[in-house]
Amino acid sequence: MKIRKALAIIMALSLSVVLCGCDLFNNANELLSPPELTGEMAPIARALEKSAGPDCDLKYPAEGDYRSAIVLEDINGDAIYEAFAFYSTSDDEMTTMHINAICQIEGKWTSVADKTTVATGVEKIEFCDLDDDGNKEIVVGWDVNGTSEKQLSLFTFEDRVLTQQLVQSYTGFLCCDLNKDKKYELFVHLLNTSEKTNKAMLFNYNKEQIEQTTTCILDSSVKSAEKPILAALSNGQRAIYIDEIKGVGSVTEVLYFLGGELVNPLLDEESLENISTFRAASLQTQDINADNVLEIPIASDLPNAIRDGEKLYYTNWCSFNGELLSVKMITIVNTVDGYYLTVPSTMIGHVAVYKDTENHLRRFYHYDSENSVLGKELFTITLIKSSKWDKEDFDRGDMVEIARKDETVFVASLGVGAKAFAITTDTIKDTFYLVS
Repeated sequence: MKIRKALAIIMALSLSVVLCGCDLFNNANELLSPPELTGEMAPIARALEKSAGPDCDLKYPAEGDYRSAIVLEDINGDAIYEAFAFYSTSDDEMTTMHINAICQIEGKWTSVADKTTVATGVEKIEFCDLDDDGNKEIVVGWDVNGTSEKQLSLFTFEDRVLTQQLVQSYTGFLCCDLNKDKKYELFVHLLNTSEKTNKAMLFNYNKEQIEQTTTCILDSSVKSAEKPILAALSNGQRAIYIDEIKGVGSVTEVLYFLGGELVNPLLDEESLENISTFRAASLQTQDINADNVLEIPIASDLPNAIRDGEKLYYTNWCSFNGELLSVKMITIVNTVDGYYLTVPSTMIGHVAVYKDTENHLRRFYHYDSENSVLGKELFTITLIKSSKWDKEDFDRGDMVEIARKDETVFVASLGVGAKAFAITTDTIKDTFYLVS
């Protein structure tokens, strides 16, 4: 029976947590009741089986902090945990997902509530106190049809009653205190490619009712989007970053509160597109220089060593303060082979690149941008299989290993123009980074 097999897995995982101390659940809240956790899971599962039947199929969230099919959480802050189980039942026409609430009543775990929705799985679970009453709401993201359709449900759980307060289609969501008022908001991003609409919404409680309080539009030409990330602007203000893929290339939206409204300052008002953060490669926003501020990758022209060759680009990693984008680092990124080189500002406009994707080779030349003249070769970076590179009889010539990943060796060789610009294999190593 499915639930008993799942119970055996949960019990085994729980035992390994007790024995080795590993965070196998990826959820600190579930580990707050060891060493009793192993013993508690059995009666919780029995209570679920009594309520749902022995053949229900436990469902595990695909992402987020809560990855167990049975989640322990102290909803009302009374230091007593409630359990929430996620499972499915099926017939010939549809799959029904359940959230089942299980509480301790007179020392015995008992199922007290069960709510259903038509869905195929659980994407993410979050707990947050949206109305500031001391009780956490439960936000569940359901997979409706693979990854193309998703729907979230917001539940309250009070007096052992599970009540659905909101049903909302979404592309991504998160609970956050965006305006630092010490109250959580529910942020929802919704991209509908068929209708060519793209928007963000914030939901708050108004008395006892959850409602949408502010919204803003995003780039309407976007085809898909990554998950929203809560982070700080370079001025310290909280913001939400969303990387999005267009038909060709990608952009980053940055949303924050201004005058009580959610705003998208990087959106061009005429075209309704995000022009300022466009780049050809699908690079994601990240803290590239470890300064605890996210940088947005933005493209600028990089000369091609082949006249009339394909367009090449520098990647300018920019922080954003809500008004201005400021370049913090400039790189040349090889997305195919998985590495990038940092470029000093003194070399901007003085480098051209020859790109040979088939042979995993990039050759760098000095370039006179004022006269559009290609100069001498500075250096070359090539990928070689480690099984070939490590052979004793392999002729390495003037190639030097600068990095290694899996079964691949990244090697560099100096060109005739390297000495004039004080370029050595050590300086190449210092500017070379593998894409994680």
